[in-house]
Amino acid sequence: MRDKNIKIALIGNPNTGKTTIFNHLTGFRQKIANYPGVTVEKKSGLKKIDDITLEIIDLPGIYSLSAHSEDEKVAKNFILDEKPDVIINIVDASNLEKSLFLTTQLLELGRPVLLGLNMIDIAKKRDLKIDTKFLENILEIEIATLIANKKKGIDTLIDKAISISLSKKSFGAKIKFDSNLEKEIKNVEKLFIDKIDLSAKRLFAIKLLEQDKHVQKKIDSCSIIKKVSQIKDILEKRYKEDLEIVFSIQRHDFIRSILTKIYQRKEKFKKNRSDKIDEILTHKIFGFPIFLLFMYLTFQFTFTLGAYPTAWIENIFTFITSTISNLWPQTILPLFRSLVIDGIVAGIGSVVVFMPNIVMLFFCISILEDSGYMARAAFILDRLMHKIGLHGKSFIPMLIGFGCSVPAIMATRFMESKKDRIITILAIPLVACSAKLTIFALLIPAFFPKAYQPIVLFSLYLVGLALAIVVIKIFKITLFKGKAFSFVMELPSYKVPSIFTTLIHMWDKTKEYLKKAGTVILGFSIIFWALSTFPIKSKDISESYMGKIGKAMTPIFKPLGFDWKVNTALIGSFAAKEVFISQIGVIYAVKDSDDTISLQNSLKNDYSALQAYCIMLFVLISAPCIATIAITRKETGSHKWAFFQLGYLTLLAYIVSLFAYQIGSIFI
Repeated sequence: MRDKNIKIALIGNPNTGKTTIFNHLTGFRQKIANYPGVTVEKKSGLKKIDDITLEIIDLPGIYSLSAHSEDEKVAKNFILDEKPDVIINIVDASNLEKSLFLTTQLLELGRPVLLGLNMIDIAKKRDLKIDTKFLENILEIEIATLIANKKKGIDTLIDKAISISLSKKSFGAKIKFDSNLEKEIKNVEKLFIDKIDLSAKRLFAIKLLEQDKHVQKKIDSCSIIKKVSQIKDILEKRYKEDLEIVFSIQRHDFIRSILTKIYQRKEKFKKNRSDKIDEILTHKIFGFPIFLLFMYLTFQFTFTLGAYPTAWIENIFTFITSTISNLWPQTILPLFRSLVIDGIVAGIGSVVVFMPNIVMLFFCISILEDSGYMARAAFILDRLMHKIGLHGKSFIPMLIGFGCSVPAIMATRFMESKKDRIITILAIPLVACSAKLTIFALLIPAFFPKAYQPIVLFSLYLVGLALAIVVIKIFKITLFKGKAFSFVMELPSYKVPSIFTTLIHMWDKTKEYLKKAGTVILGFSIIFWALSTFPIKSKDISESYMGKIGKAMTPIFKPLGFDWKVNTALIGSFAAKEVFISQIGVIYAVKDSDDTISLQNSLKNDYSALQAYCIMLFVLISAPCIATIAITRKETGSHKWAFFQLGYLTLLAYIVSLFAYQIGSIFI
């Protein structure tokens, strides 16, 4: 008997637990890629049940099929074009009025739909009683109740999805709009009856009346589009309103009519747990200091707890280096021996040793996201962002930027204003990413007492954020003049983060970090080893090709307190910031400094605390890596903004570091 393959699409509003369900089903058997032509992540995974293989696709969160941002368009187009065997619509049981709007549109596809009623426990805590049988009868689809973060109901959900797929039936009731709309929907359906899958003809007719570009492209008929446009104009004159709004109003009327029968409170409204917590965490006065406290605790946790595994990894690489050195005589292939020990092991080891710090940072960010606090942070900072011409939504990509600038820039795609999006993209690299953290983790313990290390790290992050605010304000009043958009954002209920989901997020980010260490950083480590080793006649690294390049740059960077060693490392950091450490490690490995403590001691002998802080300032402000510049070009669709970003960041890094060193030299 041949295996049965079933394609399942998970779709729903943001913050409904859709990704939690996906992670529980697929575990670490996930594949993350991009949809063709866009930068939206495509998450898919496999699950085997007996002779059935499930391909599960986690679509970006959307509120309706009338999508406007890039991630919403991707989700909508996938549902329309890929035709999954089963659509699992995950909804928030405590907020059905909002969640069911998307459901009513999915039912018009004429494809199997299963409703996953998640957060049923939260609904009960809010004294909400849901008659699921009545809802099933009204919508004519099956319903599975879930508590996803506790793994309750997920197996039943999948069993029902398989059963629905194998039954080969078309499910779902269609909303009956008023007689005028229904009449014209049928008239439009007749126009393209031979051009699409008949099961979805109703949704296509509605989308054509709403002038959906993607559906118009699929119909590919100027005459049909023109006739539909004429019908649309007649209807809008009758309703004196945009037709998309008319459909939306009647959908909401339908939803409210059924909620009065299936969704009732036992008691009068009372504040729930999230409301009570928000009174403190989003307080007009205390909200911002609490946000700063959470950020400080994140850095304290990253530095303090990360120190232990860092020491373990350091000992492992020290053991590897000493073992190779003892087993491989210097007289046998000395050049290749140097490449392995001083280039590969020293270069990669100097970067991987800081992996625990990165893991801890991603752990904290994941906790803040999954708990629901990240959305509150955007809300808290909205007042500040509005003063510089943006809104709190712009700060969400910046918060993601603490992890990596590339996904942070990609996260700007949900922003409605193109001008605001470009400004945010240009400013994101000023937020200290995890790659910059590796350099801070090397230099701060070397030059500053333990009691002051978290404060120094915190100051660097604050400098980056302050500069981002200043830069945004300047851009807003010069290059991108215009009024800021109003800020409307959903604040999800607070939840206890799922440890499993947090570990999945940590693994994804750690995997990318290790991949970079094994490819980009390894490649540049070998290149820099070669430049630091040749010409072979030179016994002093300062006379190598790399040394000569660094010395040629000295007149430019000497006013910042940088010497040729720092200069050469900065060249490498353009490829990836971690290469800075790799290059420094290669340089000092020539002096038999194989471990991090020895490297830190060598740096302390060659530089002052002021120089170290200025180096970190330059690293903080300059472009994170070449990948950041590349993704800026892709997201803005212009080489102009990519080169502008690279140029202004380099110039700003130079100016700030120059002032810091020159003024600091007067007092220190």
